[in-house]
Amino acid sequence: MSAGSPNKPTTNNYKFIDSIRFISMMCIVMEHSSPLLGLRFPNFKDQMVQTLALQFEKSGTIIFFILAGFLIGDKFMVYSTKTYLSRRLKTTFKPWLFWLIIFLSLLCTDQFVRFFKFGNRDIIDHPVLFLLEKLDFIVTQTSFWFIINFMFCITFLLLFRKYLYTITYGIILALLSLFYSVNLYFEWIPTTHTIALFGFIFYLWLGVMLHKYFQSFCIWAEKQSFGLSAAMILITFALACIESLNLIKLGSMDAFNTLRLTNIIFSLACFVFLFKFCNFDWIENLNPRATTFGIHLIHHILIIVVIPLIYKPLHIGFTDKPVLYLAAFQFITFIIIYPSSYLTAYLIGKSKNWKWTVGQ
Repeated sequence: MSAGSPNKPTTNNYKFIDSIRFISMMCIVMEHSSPLLGLRFPNFKDQMVQTLALQFEKSGTIIFFILAGFLIGDKFMVYSTKTYLSRRLKTTFKPWLFWLIIFLSLLCTDQFVRFFKFGNRDIIDHPVLFLLEKLDFIVTQTSFWFIINFMFCITFLLLFRKYLYTITYGIILALLSLFYSVNLYFEWIPTTHTIALFGFIFYLWLGVMLHKYFQSFCIWAEKQSFGLSAAMILITFALACIESLNLIKLGSMDAFNTLRLTNIIFSLACFVFLFKFCNFDWIENLNPRATTFGIHLIHHILIIVVIPLIYKPLHIGFTDKPVLYLAAFQFITFIIIYPSSYLTAYLIGKSKNWKWTVGQ
């Protein structure tokens, strides 16, 4: 399949999913690789650099939910709601729990090393509190949270399966998502991603509807020109950056929230562009269907545990560093983490006994 030619709607292979999923996961890993996350800069030029560096890859999460919804729509042809959820729980939660235990074990090992080398007694004096704090960190502050959110969204979506293909249901879900967009300005509830449980269900629904009307979508996408599609990405990217800068000015603690209205539109523009112009044969050869979930589970472990082991001996730190320095290390860290995560997931996927840990 060549770039610039979407799949024909008569096939059930949906090869475009491989390309979009591969690129979207790159975006997610790049975002999590950034030392700019969570920082606040008083200087507008620094804010601009931070915004450009972080907005570049912000389409990944919403696109992933759209793809997941598309595949849900496909599976509905085969499975009942109960059977689908049961299979999804088995193939998703078990690997998630396995890598959570690995993650927690590595953090505990790191703390024991600190105890023997530096006398840090946190894990010795307060072992239960230490474990609970680390567990909370993994579940709520890393990419592991989005698996919980993902399962919640699927369950909620399917609870009302009989309304699934109605526009009214879609409007309700869209309004739930937009609530979080507006909440960034009024902060009626906390803006953190752990609160936005209902914010991503709409994009699953959108994917389901895309599957239902896939042929019509293909016909529409075929008419879209490269120039117009690229212009839409540039315009929506600029608008998303402007909104983030405005939120920073207003004192928001979550100026790069995925559910910003402009980022939603940017993500949709990116999806159309990727669908139409980025279906590459070489991506299919990398077998993203077998590695993507593993990359998602593994990459944050490498960022938190392995990267410090590489950077510390080289005296590479991020405290009080210029914003351009931090932006550069966003890409350096990504270049280390993504291939490492992919290779780990790929090799595990080759094992008959352990491939289940990467969702195979």
